[in-house]
Amino acid sequence: MHFDGLDLNLLVALDALLSEQSVTRAASRLCVTQPAVSVALQKLRVQFSDQLLERVGRRMELTPFAQDLALPLKGLLHQVRTLVESRSGFDPITDTRNFRLLMSNSIAKVFGVPTLRALRKVAPNVHCQIDIFVAPNLLRRLQDGEIDLCIQTFQSGVWDGGADLQSFSHEMLISDHYVLIGDRKNFQLHSNLSFDDFCKIDHIETRFSGNLVSLPERHLSNMPRRPNSPIVVPTYDLAIEAVVGSDMTAIVPSRVAKSAALADQLTIIEPPFAIGQLEQSMMWHKRYDNDPGHLWLRNFFAEFAKANISNDI
Repeated sequence: MHFDGLDLNLLVALDALLSEQSVTRAASRLCVTQPAVSVALQKLRVQFSDQLLERVGRRMELTPFAQDLALPLKGLLHQVRTLVESRSGFDPITDTRNFRLLMSNSIAKVFGVPTLRALRKVAPNVHCQIDIFVAPNLLRRLQDGEIDLCIQTFQSGVWDGGADLQSFSHEMLISDHYVLIGDRKNFQLHSNLSFDDFCKIDHIETRFSGNLVSLPERHLSNMPRRPNSPIVVPTYDLAIEAVVGSDMTAIVPSRVAKSAALADQLTIIEPPFAIGQLEQSMMWHKRYDNDPGHLWLRNFFAEFAKANISNDI
């Protein structure tokens, strides 16, 4: 590698390429043309004397050297950003920043979209992209810097047991509780429903991304008995749609049930067993703890939640 004459802007392109493993996606992430990123990749290959990205079948994969380079490069770029921004802090009126956010479809609807509408008025040059939650690679995407901030539960047992949670920071944002729902014409549901009677009614199970079991379902799995679950869906919104017009039940967060388009077609009661509170937290990698822009965004989210979203729903 020849350091003299290296265009340090190429390191930004390299970070995008290593994160996205695609010239097309890296170009989209950097808001530049695909040919420009292709040219940058060729220069980087010469600079590092390594292919960096190699085609394997229909995919591009990182070379061993690129795999070793990815995390140190991300840390280096973050240190440079922190150094540049440390004196002036972050001015939401004038500063430009891109944030990529990860949250579930229901949180995006209840909190994400309303918050970003408000953010646009006070930070006109801040660009935010919401990605819908995909369970298996959530922590990897935070670790790699692909995602800047995630809004999700931070509870023991939810995430991969091999993940190093010490690498991440979190702050509780929204508190909610679970409710049992069914079609309003389902007269099996009433406020004094017993657990035994609940178990006699078919139940719709929610598993995020098809494999991450929700908190209510984890509780049910530890019960001596549970209702039959003929249908499994990946989101709470689909669970709501599935119960309408049926004689089945589902368990969803109270906010999701009450804000649903089909809310007027639901019976909403307390579950006949204890589940506990649902706490949605902001999660981020510790490298962003003192990042001025990131800190401003977290404070904005926390203040918006406090002012606009009641935690006693």
